[in-house]
Amino acid sequence: MWTVSNLQRQSNLDRPAPPPAALRTILARRELKRGDTLYRSGDTGPAVYRVEAGLLKLFLDVAGGKERILSLAGPGDLIGSIAPSQTQYTESAEALSGSVQVGVLDYSAVGHAFELLHDAGAKQLQQLRDALEDADLPVPARLARTFVRLGDRFGNVQEDGLTRVTLPLTHDNLAAMIGAARETTSTTLAQMRESGVLSGTRGNYSYHLHELLSFAAEVVANSSA
Repeated sequence: MWTVSNLQRQSNLDRPAPPPAALRTILARRELKRGDTLYRSGDTGPAVYRVEAGLLKLFLDVAGGKERILSLAGPGDLIGSIAPSQTQYTESAEALSGSVQVGVLDYSAVGHAFELLHDAGAKQLQQLRDALEDADLPVPARLARTFVRLGDRFGNVQEDGLTRVTLPLTHDNLAAMIGAARETTSTTLAQMRESGVLSGTRGNYSYHLHELLSFAAEVVANSSA
C-alpha cells in the first residue's frame, strides 16, 4: 500500500502552489495566522477552499471538550463544502502554520472543475476509511501509520531513503489525530525513538519507511497473539 516511490515529493508549506489553469481566474484569497479559524462545523456555506500555502487541521469536537483531527490540509488540497448538496460544513478548519493562504471558490464558477472536486471527495472518503481501520489498533500502530501517511503527503525522502517530516505539530495535535491521550502519545513517541524506528521531536521527525511499517505490523501481530 505504501512504498518509497509514493514518497518522492518535496514538502513545502510556505511557497504558494500555483492553482490549476481552470481555477486560476476565480480565486479570491484569504490569509490566516496560526490559530485562526477558516470555518466551523455547522456553519452555513457553501464554499470550497483551495490551500495555497501553509497547513490547516480539519477536526471535529468530540465528547469531553476534546477534538479529533480528521486530517491535515496543505498546498493544493481542496477543503470545505466539497459536495454540491452540502449546505453546512461537516468539520472545522483551523490554521496550524504561522501563515496560511487559501483561495475561495464558488460552485457557480467551478462547474468545469468537477473532476477536482470529485478527487477531493474521494480523498475525504479515504481519510475516513483510514480512521476506521486504525480505530481498533494499538496506539503505537496507530501512531506509526499516521507518520507513514504524513510522510506520504508532506514528507521529503532523502537519498539514503530516510523520510523527513517537518510540520508544526505538537504532541497534542498527534494525540488528536490518533484518538489517544496526550500522555499516552508522548510515551509512545519516546518508546519509538528508543527502539530506533523514529527520530526527532517537536514537529521534526524522520524515519525509514520499511522500518516503520514493520514496527506497525509487529505491534498488531503481538496484540493479536
